[in-house]
Amino acid sequence: MGFAVNNNSFGIHSGSYSAPDSRKKLEDDLKRLKVQRDDIEDKRSINDSAIYDEKVKRLEGRIDMLQKRLDRLKADEKQDDGHCETCENRKYQDGSDDPGVSFKTAGKIDPANAEAVVRGHEYEHVNRNRAKAAREDREIVYQSVVIKHGICSECGDSYVAGGETTTVTRAARDERFEVGMKDSENGKLLNIMV
Repeated sequence: MGFAVNNNSFGIHSGSYSAPDSRKKLEDDLKRLKVQRDDIEDKRSINDSAIYDEKVKRLEGRIDMLQKRLDRLKADEKQDDGHCETCENRKYQDGSDDPGVSFKTAGKIDPANAEAVVRGHEYEHVNRNRAKAAREDREIVYQSVVIKHGICSECGDSYVAGGETTTVTRAARDERFEVGMKDSENGKLLNIMV
């Protein structure tokens, strides 16, 4: 029975742009260049000139370069303030067919408490499996709980990725058996339950 994690993934970006006014300037420049490109594309559709093709191509290159700078700047701002979108939005959900345990619907867990919450959830499976074995007159041969960890693709921090409970049972054996012995004094057969 497992405990699965629903996770959104974002790439790790790096760069050296950190001033908020740089971000605003980049955004304004991008808007301006996109408007220019759209105007030139409209003229190109009317005149179909190679000059317009070259202008659009140069504008596309500048737009692409500025967009990459802006993306790096946004990623750096997130990393600078310790904010990680992926870690903040991580949700956990039980992936087992056991209806009596927590997290049947996806829910967020505070990263500081995630290991304790996941371990507690897995021990719900342990206790339910023990109770089921007792009801079915089975004995538990082996039980284990594994807490799984992962590395966030956005911020690089370690996080609890889920857990897994394994339970192995077998049919209970009747430990009692009869031993037949003869009483040496009177020759009677004695049945002893062991």
